[in-house]
Formats: sequence, structure tokens, C-alpha cells
Amino acid sequence: MTESKFAKQVLKEPNGKIERDGNIIFDGIIVKPEEMGEKCQLLYSIVTEAHVNEEVPHYHEFPIILTFAGITPGNIYDFDAEIEFYLGGEKQVITTAAVIPVPAKMVHCPLIFKRVGKPLAFYEVHLTDKYVRYEV
Repeated sequence: MTESKFAKQVLKEPNGKIERDGNIIFDGIIVKPEEMGEKCQLLYSIVTEAHVNEEVPHYHEFPIILTFAGITPGNIYDFDAEIEFYLGGEKQVITTAAVIPVPAKMVHCPLIFKRVGKPLAFYEVHLTDKYVRYEV
């Protein structure tokens, strides 16, 4: 069977892990810019338990977008979790489905999943082809 002209656009089972300081901080779908053919990276995971995702405040030279949503079929707003996320040093408490655009150079984190009553989807989009972070 001949592969179709656009089959390369279907990225099958794009998975990976990100480790920092010996801890896995992300385990899920990762699509890198070279795979997407764009200046963009996508990370997607299902969060099932409370944990510290990212402890160190940092910033990037590019914008990022974080999304938190429920995974109940037919209702992404069925959300039962408490998340702490710091923007510019200010703590934001997330208890509903939410999208957080983080402008380039804005200090952000820690990102703490304080309580997870129901599993939730966590998406992260980096609008760059080179991931670099600067810790503060």
C-alpha cells in the first residue's frame, strides 16, 4: 500500500518525558518543532494526582500558553482540582477549566497541582522552535 501524500502530517504516538533534577515533571504527548514543521512545541498530559510540576520560577524569550481542562466526555468544564500557578510572583489559584497565556519574558512558576479530585488534561504550547529558559 502506498503512503498518501499527507500521511507525514499525522504524528502517531508522539510521547516523551521531561526530567529535571532527577524527577519526571512531564510524561505525555510531546511534539517538537522539527516534527510539526512550525515554530511551536506542544505538550499534553493527563494529571491524576497532586504534585509539583515545576518548582523554579523562570521565564522564556517566547510566549507560552497553558490550558487546564476536565476530561469528562462531553464536558471539559467538569473540573475538580486546585492548582497554584505563579505569574510575575503572584499566586493564581485555578479551580476551573482555564487558559493562561504567558507573555514572553514574564516570570512564571511554581506550578503546583495541590489537589486533583478528578483527572484533568494539561496542555502546554511553546511558541518557539528552540526551548530555552532563564531561572530567576
